[in-house]
Amino acid sequence: MSAGIQSVVSFIKEASWGVALTPTKSLPVKSGGGIEVKKNVKMQSAIKGQLQKNYAQIAGLTTLDGSYTFDAFADYLGYFLLSALGTDTPALKGGETIVYDHVFTETAPKTSLTVEQAQGENVQRYAGTICNELKFVGKVDEMLEVTANCVAKTYATATAITPAFSTVPAFNWSQLAVKIGGASIGEVESFELNYKNGAEMVGSLNGVLTPSYTTIKSGSEVSGKLVMYLDATALTRFTNYLANTTEALEIIATGGSIGSASTYKLDITVPVAVYTTGVTKITDDHNLLEVDFEGIYDVSTSKMIGVTLTNLVTAY
Repeated sequence: MSAGIQSVVSFIKEASWGVALTPTKSLPVKSGGGIEVKKNVKMQSAIKGQLQKNYAQIAGLTTLDGSYTFDAFADYLGYFLLSALGTDTPALKGGETIVYDHVFTETAPKTSLTVEQAQGENVQRYAGTICNELKFVGKVDEMLEVTANCVAKTYATATAITPAFSTVPAFNWSQLAVKIGGASIGEVESFELNYKNGAEMVGSLNGVLTPSYTTIKSGSEVSGKLVMYLDATALTRFTNYLANTTEALEIIATGGSIGSASTYKLDITVPVAVYTTGVTKITDDHNLLEVDFEGIYDVSTSKMIGVTLTNLVTAY
């Protein structure tokens, strides 16, 4: 019997979708989640002179999906941003020789990963893995947490690699800041930001039981929640909710020093956001304002979400 605490999730960026490679990087993950093999067995039933309903079965389209939750490490996070958004444009940061800004933008082709899930005696490699959803959660006293929902093309039993974890630290709550309308807001107690790209795997009549194609089923979406201590500044968000006024939102994580005068940094912007709910619950504790929001495509910047990650990685 193996111990779950010794499980390891590893990955590598693929050159071609679904062509498995041997992972070279390992990611510390939280308990729960993981990609599952769902065989989708289809029962055959009919009225045929007997009491029993099912008389046979066939294999359905095998789906491979699941999620991983992990702290937002300032280097390996980039691979999941690349898979979800589609394109990384790296550039040497001004005044630096080893520090790069990675600007991630939405494109239809998504970069795939080979993900290895080693759980004791059961070691599976999932080729053609694409992140179709990323969720960022920031709370007081906690690490910046990321949940990556993934779908994959194929699976195969493998021999586990020797784990290769990064030594780059993850962002924590004391390094987080939120801006609304370009101004820093100190009232935020917690936030959630969710990005969905609509990617899915589909099968075809080609004799293969696993997905044959990856496609975008629907348009991308950005949504989230801000929980703020209620004061005059926070009340402006409620006023804007009532008036249906849009605002720009920005989440910034600033880590340790790198290069000559830079820091690890994650900057997520939603150029246009509209509040869809605004709630202040009656309580005997401090008053909080909770607002849900959704992103809207911004014509002036040609995007609905923008992400820049600054680190020592040359390119993803």
